[in-house]
Amino acid sequence: MDRSIIINVKTREKRYAVIENGKVSAIRIRQPGDAAKVGNIYLGKVADVKPGINAAFIDIGGIRHGYLHISRLPAFVNSKNSNPTISAYLSPGQTVMVQVKKDETGQKGPLLTGIIELSGEQIVYLPEGKYTAVSKKADDADRNKWRNRVRKALEPQEGIIVRTAAIHAGGDGWRDELKCLRLRYKCLLEKAAQLKAPAVLHEKSTVEAEIFRELVRLKSGTVIVDDAEALARLKALLAGRPELDWSFELYSGKQNIFTRYRIDRTLEEALKRVVWLENGAYLVIDETEALTIIDVNTGKYTGTTDQAETVLKTNLLAAKEIGRQLKLRDYGGIILVDFIDMQCDEQRAQVRAVLEKELENDEKQTRITGFTELGILQMTRKKTRKSLPEALLSVCPVCGGSGKIESPETLAFRLERELWEAPYADYEAVLIECTQDVKDCFCGETDVHLKRLENLLGMKLIFHITRDPHPFYAIRQFGTAAGLAAKGKDPN
Repeated sequence: MDRSIIINVKTREKRYAVIENGKVSAIRIRQPGDAAKVGNIYLGKVADVKPGINAAFIDIGGIRHGYLHISRLPAFVNSKNSNPTISAYLSPGQTVMVQVKKDETGQKGPLLTGIIELSGEQIVYLPEGKYTAVSKKADDADRNKWRNRVRKALEPQEGIIVRTAAIHAGGDGWRDELKCLRLRYKCLLEKAAQLKAPAVLHEKSTVEAEIFRELVRLKSGTVIVDDAEALARLKALLAGRPELDWSFELYSGKQNIFTRYRIDRTLEEALKRVVWLENGAYLVIDETEALTIIDVNTGKYTGTTDQAETVLKTNLLAAKEIGRQLKLRDYGGIILVDFIDMQCDEQRAQVRAVLEKELENDEKQTRITGFTELGILQMTRKKTRKSLPEALLSVCPVCGGSGKIESPETLAFRLERELWEAPYADYEAVLIECTQDVKDCFCGETDVHLKRLENLLGMKLIFHITRDPHPFYAIRQFGTAAGLAAKGKDPN
């Protein structure tokens, strides 16, 4: 498989893109002040305790307090209390070591855990996790063997996750990592004892760390970087990893590297609501606070045979593109897909199989739960950070993020009501600034409504047309007709 990673780190905004078989499969962008915090460890201070939801809000130094549920406290995990409350473990002002599980999104603060995870190449160490797991990529026999093996090396309160790399490597390399990770945790405890909360104990997420994970996941290909120092650091990260076959190139062209490799075009398309498929059908993608909704439409595609075959072909094509868009845009959480109605379970199974295949090599854990009675496909994808659109786009100040604004008709009728309430008896004329579409709706054909209202109000209405992409109006000034006519455009 042809793979490459294009890296743009010369400027303050850090970007990289993964290309597989000639198509961009992922774009990741990190802006200053918006770095991912997943994996970071903090000494936090309990800001508030909520017994009603068995959770606490923790100040870790950010704009929003983090959310910590009782089920993510080591003391609760190791307790035999069958009916505990959060108040039994935490109180306001108390300090607590926490790790970020999910970045803040929208109006929600970061999701926190008190069960710290320290990652190595072969294992993940949980100092107080009391949990043992083995990579699901191993068969059941190997997984049982590894569970029994690692448990013997753990203290009662400790936990461990055995990675696929440990299974492939064999041997006792994981034991050496366990010793190193135990020492790292001891250092974190010592550091926490010396600091005042809130404070950062460990920062994990960096762009180069993310790229390294991609290098390990994809195994081989070409890395093209526009910065010599970053190139040298990435080469150093691969030292001693002969199983990874990557070639490196330094890009020194004047054109931005994303533009040179046509990634900017893909990025622009990844921010659009509508995604066109190659047969003329299209997807409509809406991301909300609670979930992501994808609607499949036949569009211009009508097929050449019967309707059922047209529907199936469109849904199969859509399933493949949906898998790509989920990875490209990095959507997470609950995802609902409204495929075009299919009449039999066999066709639904075909569509599901295509989507599952497209997500086979996804870096994020995904779970497809199946179709509902209404024919909606339900799935989840692990969410650890903002999606690409959420990170790059801001809420429209006009529509407030709804995607809808008031129509010219609505504003024209509101203007009429305001004029009825205005002190028109004291003035000869009024100057109104508005867009052309609002004026047209207000005045009507051949200015029939304008003339009627002027007669009823006994006042001349003078309009000044302004250019604005959104329908708009404002009552600017009352005065004489002659004085205001010079400031506006008299329609008569």
